[in-house]
Amino acid sequence: MVIGSFRSRAWRSRDDTRAMQALARARLSRDWPAARIHPGDLDWWVVQTYGRAPGMTERVRLWLGPDDELVAFAWFSPPADLDFLVGPDEPPAVVALVAEILDWAEIRHGALGGAATATAGAGAATAFGGAAPAQLRAWVAASDQAAMGGLDALGLGPEARPGLVQFTGDLTVADAWPATRLPPGLALRALSSEPDIEARVICGRAAFPASTMTAERYRTVRRAWLYRADLDLQLVAADGRVVAFALGWFDPMSGVVELEPVGVHPEWHRRGLGGHICRAVLRTARTLGARRAMVAAERTNDAALALYASLGLAITTDIVAFTRPIMEQPAITVG
Repeated sequence: MVIGSFRSRAWRSRDDTRAMQALARARLSRDWPAARIHPGDLDWWVVQTYGRAPGMTERVRLWLGPDDELVAFAWFSPPADLDFLVGPDEPPAVVALVAEILDWAEIRHGALGGAATATAGAGAATAFGGAAPAQLRAWVAASDQAAMGGLDALGLGPEARPGLVQFTGDLTVADAWPATRLPPGLALRALSSEPDIEARVICGRAAFPASTMTAERYRTVRRAWLYRADLDLQLVAADGRVVAFALGWFDPMSGVVELEPVGVHPEWHRRGLGGHICRAVLRTARTLGARRAMVAAERTNDAALALYASLGLAITTDIVAFTRPIMEQPAITVG
């Protein structure tokens, strides 16, 4: 299909994922510190999709320019969440691309919106209690005026309920972190063995009750392009249970590391373990050359907001869902 000088097609292979990561990296550099999508997000979303229907070809679409360069991509997460990224910043091009993306997403929503699948993508990942909204929700950074303008021009507006926030910061903040000690009986180590994977998944499902992560799916994490075992850290109890974890996605070309996900077992809350594991990952990333960090959180998750602020990171953009206005139905008089 051709819109002006753009054409689109379904996702085909890992090469397409790499091209999407390159576009995310370009936007990351251009938009910093009001960042939206890190290249590591795409590796993580692929993992969340692994072994599920619908597959990548039905969830993901690419828009290409006249020289076959990637100019935009869209990721639909059933039942109703759309994440997208547009490269050009000229308003006419953005509006044209957003219109094309919305048309495609509406078709996906109609075809797949009833699918009982779990989520991939920044908007869908939180799921906000697992509710399946009837309307398509297009997620966008509030700092991305061009994309928001495109959505507005198409008749969409920001959803009333709170969305996500993005924390960012320079890793020189690590110089101000206090020295901390782990509670007795806990050890910090990188995920390295099959028992580690099983224990990590158990902890993750306790930390995030809506999670559908499995050991098989987590094994695919370790095959992702940007995955590094030395940034996949856990706090492990003497009996082998994982009680906290954090995974860092380091993109050497941009120098940015993203934390995704971070979790603490509910039985171990309020002991400072979230801060300890995050600082451990970010310190390691800094030794690898990372200069900046980012992490997203739900606007209503006070514990996560306090944790990331305690690291010296600051909120630099909101991530909001745009939807079409709900038309009020006329009252029906019976009598």
